[in-house]
Amino acid sequence: MALESLYDIYLIMRKDLTEFYRIKARLVAMIALPVVLMVLFGYMFPSGGTVTHIPIAVVEQDQSTTGLSLAAKFMYGAQSSGMLDVVTFTDISEAENELTLGNIYAIVIFQQGVGQQLLSTGQADVQVILDQLNPSLDEAIRAETMQVFSSLSLELAASFSGALPGAPASPLTVQFQGLIPGAPSSFEFLAPGFIATSVIIGGLSGLAMTFSREKELGTLDGLLMTPVSRLSIIFGKGSAQVVRGLISGTLVFILSIVLFGVQVYGSLLLMALVLVLGVLAFTGIGILATSFVSDQESAQLIMLMIQFPMIFLSGVLYPVIQLPWWLKTISSFLPLTYIVSAFRAVMVLNAPLSAISRQVIILSIITALVFVVAVPMFQRSVTR
Repeated sequence: MALESLYDIYLIMRKDLTEFYRIKARLVAMIALPVVLMVLFGYMFPSGGTVTHIPIAVVEQDQSTTGLSLAAKFMYGAQSSGMLDVVTFTDISEAENELTLGNIYAIVIFQQGVGQQLLSTGQADVQVILDQLNPSLDEAIRAETMQVFSSLSLELAASFSGALPGAPASPLTVQFQGLIPGAPSSFEFLAPGFIATSVIIGGLSGLAMTFSREKELGTLDGLLMTPVSRLSIIFGKGSAQVVRGLISGTLVFILSIVLFGVQVYGSLLLMALVLVLGVLAFTGIGILATSFVSDQESAQLIMLMIQFPMIFLSGVLYPVIQLPWWLKTISSFLPLTYIVSAFRAVMVLNAPLSAISRQVIILSIITALVFVVAVPMFQRSVTR
């Protein structure tokens, strides 16, 4: 009796494994998911925990000989560190725009008159604006710039000790501030990414599971037999997920404000535009993914394989700049990267539409391309 039960167990196990093997999409997703996650975790963190080549700007407002010399010495020290890459501006508004766009991560300002102030009193103030979006990068930049300025102060103190009796021991005072006044909470970096992810990923999973469940139950066949066009079915279900995603995002948005004191500095309308574009892009991706599967388990595995790498590579939890170059390249093809960067810039830095126009254009192109491919493929899959 015991042997017969064991044999029955074996037969059932063999049946399920055979069925699993026959569904190629599920098999590929099961094998690929742990491999992808291991590669990501193994390579995404910088060696030794050190970030290098962080782009920062130096604004040379003081064009005097002393002011330019001071800026040049700072730039030499910053470049020599290996951590910072320096670009120069003479217009602070241009540098602030680059900071909002995410092209640089800090601005060091040598204000008008800093050279004369240093020559006359032996002491001068230098202003550093941090981006406020990446707490770990802010700390790294703060520490590195302070180290460069400390070395520069020692050099200046030695030269002024004889020329200016009573000169301060530290000739340079560094003042750090954010682009937006006030002290943002550490959760303000994470909140925009969480909101965008809840909207996008929730809608993506919901759409794939809806189609695969109806395929599995056979109700999709009944729906296809009605006079309703296939295009109407696709966009009807997609619209439902857009609404579902926006409701989910609104709840996370409200909770982040009520529970964690997150401040919203930008336009709610612009934030909604970014999210709607994102939901549309991922609705197309969900339709495309559903075209390859016919059961819920396979759909779930494929969604996990799409979702997890995007969360880690799109800047939701971990700044994209800290990724190796090849992972940055992959990140540039992920729509969630542009959704998170645009949403965060609007929400935290009060970025206008012009500042996120690149992300909006890319998201629009991705959405159009995905739907052009996804709709015909889905129509073909349901007529087989």
